[in-house]
Amino acid sequence: MTGPLFRRALAINEKSFGPDHIDVARDLNSLAILLRETNRHAEAEPLIRRALAIFEKSLGPDHPNVERTRDNLASLMRDANQHPKGETM
Repeated sequence: MTGPLFRRALAINEKSFGPDHIDVARDLNSLAILLRETNRHAEAEPLIRRALAIFEKSLGPDHPNVERTRDNLASLMRDANQHPKGETM
């Protein structure tokens, strides 16, 4: 799936389910991964952080989706040559 299609899926799910639904978080995470892989780290970071917040709130801190999203954030930060801001990954 390409960026525009990910963005379209995200918009549809936000409209259908609301901004804090886990399907929205899944779409945000997927789009952030695509952006990371195309070296668009600054665009990816807020999306993945939003996905992480939704997953944590909806699923709890120990859910596998939360862990995967944390790993994706850590990878993004590493790829962007940034240290997590006060966070333990």
